[in-house]
Amino acid sequence: MPPPLATDFSDKYESVEIVERRDYGPDLWSVRVRHDLPFEFRAGQYATLGVEVDGKPLERPYSIVSSPEEKELEFFVELIPDGALTPYLYPLQVGDRMLMRKRPKGVFMKTGLALDRTHLFLATVTGIAPFVSMLRLLQSQQRRGEIVPPKIVLVQGASFSHEFGYGQEMAQISGEFPDFEYVPTVSRPWGDSGWEGETGRAEDVLRKYADRSGIRPGKGMVYLCGHPGMISTGRSVMLRAGLRDVDILEEQYWPEGKAPTSASE
Repeated sequence: MPPPLATDFSDKYESVEIVERRDYGPDLWSVRVRHDLPFEFRAGQYATLGVEVDGKPLERPYSIVSSPEEKELEFFVELIPDGALTPYLYPLQVGDRMLMRKRPKGVFMKTGLALDRTHLFLATVTGIAPFVSMLRLLQSQQRRGEIVPPKIVLVQGASFSHEFGYGQEMAQISGEFPDFEYVPTVSRPWGDSGWEGETGRAEDVLRKYADRSGIRPGKGMVYLCGHPGMISTGRSVMLRAGLRDVDILEEQYWPEGKAPTSASE
């Protein structure tokens, strides 16, 4: 059994232990946590993580990276120096503990992926999390012979290439899925020596890959996750391309017009 919480939040929270940490840069890392209570979720949902500060829980939602079939939960986190929570999460190492609400939330990918449509995922940095969860699940299902995954294109934007924390895994999955394409794009290539991939913001290359993959009304879905500016522009791009509102789903990581500071991360 885990040790008791410093303050009794046990009606809403579980104390979860960090069992793995990977750092991808000075402000970007992932953790895997072990939980003892049942935590059933769908790919695309999020967990609410937190720490105790001055006897009160300080919490924020984080999309789950791991597949619903994995025993541990994985999260991809970016440090916001003047944020409310991430300065408390950043020092935590293997063996340390966090608070986690006992139930997942979110309806981003509630209905799953229609196998007769083409799907385009668009993400900025940590916004890739729900898509990794879905792709890991599809990978397991394909290996068991349960499904043939639909056509999927994942475009991920970042300032620099070291922010593609799951790039190697996505390349490996693309080797197994004949109809999966991973497209990382760097917005500051002048500061990224050796980068030879796509350049520009994620929303800048959206239309190119939507057209190439055959995204069109009634035949394709677009999923936007991450920075609100990208989501707003990406939605506008696809509406101009003729898609309907129901063909575009989004998961915004903080309210549009608000920077991810202490008010919102």
